[in-house]
Amino acid sequence: MFKKYSGDMLSGLTTATIALPQNMAYALILGINPIYGIYASIFSMLTASIFNFSSYVIVGPTNMITVALYSSLNNFQGENYLQVIFLTTFLIGLFQFLLVSFNLSELIKYISHPVVVALSHGAAILILFSQIENFTGVRVSGSNVITKSTQFISNISELNYLNLAVGAATLFLIFVIPLIKKSLPEYLITVVLMTILTTTAGINQSIPLVGEIPKRIIDFHLISLDWGLIGQVYTKAFSIALLGLIQTMAVLQSLALKTDEEPNFDREFKSQGITNMVISFFSGFAISSSFAKTFANLSAGAKHRVSQFFSAISIVFFILFFRTYLAYIPVSVLAGLVIAAAIGILDFKEVIRNLKTTKGDALIFSSTFIATIVLPNIDQAIYFGVLVSLVVVLQISKKADIDMLYYDKKDDDQGYHLHHVHHKKADESEISSQQARVVDLKGAVHFSAADDLKDQLEEFFEPNTDFIIRLRNVRRIDITIIKVLEEFIDQVQENGGEIMLTGVNERLLKMFRKIGLTDKVGEGNIYLSETEYFAATNKALDFSEHEHEKKENESDENKSDENN
Repeated sequence: MFKKYSGDMLSGLTTATIALPQNMAYALILGINPIYGIYASIFSMLTASIFNFSSYVIVGPTNMITVALYSSLNNFQGENYLQVIFLTTFLIGLFQFLLVSFNLSELIKYISHPVVVALSHGAAILILFSQIENFTGVRVSGSNVITKSTQFISNISELNYLNLAVGAATLFLIFVIPLIKKSLPEYLITVVLMTILTTTAGINQSIPLVGEIPKRIIDFHLISLDWGLIGQVYTKAFSIALLGLIQTMAVLQSLALKTDEEPNFDREFKSQGITNMVISFFSGFAISSSFAKTFANLSAGAKHRVSQFFSAISIVFFILFFRTYLAYIPVSVLAGLVIAAAIGILDFKEVIRNLKTTKGDALIFSSTFIATIVLPNIDQAIYFGVLVSLVVVLQISKKADIDMLYYDKKDDDQGYHLHHVHHKKADESEISSQQARVVDLKGAVHFSAADDLKDQLEEFFEPNTDFIIRLRNVRRIDITIIKVLEEFIDQVQENGGEIMLTGVNERLLKMFRKIGLTDKVGEGNIYLSETEYFAATNKALDFSEHEHEKKENESDENKSDENN
């Protein structure tokens, strides 16, 4: 058994060396004792090791979730602040559990990628500003980046140069140690080195320290279900619940690219909900799947989800034997860890991609990012980002995905040549001649595109011309679009033309029969989709050509009779 799990024991220990200092530092973001970061680490890992599906995922406090929690609950700081944090954590877990249980976790797929990128980069800025006081000693207050910046400039005379030097040295070590050897636990080594250095040099007398860490490993308490308080925090809890699921989904998708493990989203989401509910009773604050800890666990050789259990036990071991020494850790060192983690979030290439891909993506990213750093609470930024995404999607869906085509065929050609109406070689006489035109509808055509479709059809219309409406690539069509097509069919038929529907599948045919569209067009003018592209359309073109030849012959005969 030892041999079977030896790799998981080693990976658990390795992950613990990262999780312990990081999660203590994340407690500072919330403005609470670092012991609560330790509680969150231990009990989230123990719970998730039971309910998780993935062999590699490590849960715990993360920078984004912690800053979301802080920005949402900042106004509650005071006597009952911890109780508010634990209640909100419980509600976050409850919402996550219910979303999965009622198959509503699909909601997160409607939060676009630019929103997630903007939130993460905005959160990184918020994290940086949340540590100004711990890093520099300058008192700051305010609900957003602008007010905190103003406060910092106003109180710059309070700058503690020793505090700043210790914080800067911390950042230097965190970024230099991996250059020496990537496998070294840079966070743990940095904390140990800086604590020894500040203690032996006597600097710790002039800078804030973590202070005494409580002896107890288990701090169980019942959640106070204050309905008035629940009414104030439930919307915040819901938005953070969504954010936690988004982060977990991103971790699982990244893992799937590096391992052969098939992600089980529902199982992981439900596990996260249970874990958040459980840790709220053990003085833990909201957690999610962690990128840094998960990939450290994978790189260290984890094979089973028990590695997370060994990570929790390793943290317990550290606390039992080294608790006394934790009191001497400078607060500015933990602030340096938090700032390093925030800098690690920043990905300027990804930002540029979101700004350059489409105008819609650029608008969603920019507006969500600004909202994140300006609005008082990050949950407002989440809802704002989703709203902007929805507006952009609705704006895009107002445009009908449609190609207007015409065909030509010379006497010696075996088949038809289909061209776009704006084809550079198109000859106006060919386009306006009495030949069939093809309206090629695509994708999901919704009611929002009705006006655009109507305008395009009116522009394309030509009297005494047959029209083929190609439906092979239509995934969905609604009654508003069908009404637009019916009006166009009436217009064509009243002006001496025929309408043919091609590429019609069985589902569409059944719908058209129910609503009477087949009677209007005629069953003979409906061509079912075939395996060969444009096969049904070519049949319709043949029919149109023969009908025109027939009409021309009849017209010539009538003229001949009149002359006689």
